[in-house]
Amino acid sequence: MWENSLGSLPQIYHHVRSIPYGSTGNRDPEAVYTSNVGSCSGKHILLRDFLREAGYQAEIITMFTYFNESTPIHGSFPEELKTIATHERVPDFHHYVRVLEQGIWLNLDATWHDELANFGFKVNHDWSGSNHTALASVAEREYPATENIIDLKTDLVSSLPQDQRDLRAKYFRLVTEWIATHAS
Repeated sequence: MWENSLGSLPQIYHHVRSIPYGSTGNRDPEAVYTSNVGSCSGKHILLRDFLREAGYQAEIITMFTYFNESTPIHGSFPEELKTIATHERVPDFHHYVRVLEQGIWLNLDATWHDELANFGFKVNHDWSGSNHTALASVAEREYPATENIIDLKTDLVSSLPQDQRDLRAKYFRLVTEWIATHAS
């Protein structure tokens, strides 16, 4: 796929985690790699693929969550983002990777990059490879692992009522714009 000489499990994880977050609508892992920006979906597909290239068993788990309820609200958020973050429930289908390490399945969430730690985000910058990372959101429910999460996510998002799809799109657009100006 891509030249991957990143080494150990923590090195692979931190390489992908350090890619700046941005909900660009493109979940293709090659695009995330080349543009150096990605959402949870694209970053976790990339992480899974790198881990597999390095010989690990890895899969992606999809969860339904109200994403904004686990995301810190910072004073520098624009008013529209603050209002959504504090007064709405933003539905999302978040992803993380499960990797088999020494007979134990570990949950890895590489959503947030280091610069977001200053704003209260769970960036997992100290992860050493021996336990679960903190997840970027709290699962309301999880779906079985599947290889094609791009189609799964498209189907799940399209199953939401239109007003929830619109709210979700607005929230992630505003978060991405805020991150691009404050933490990139």
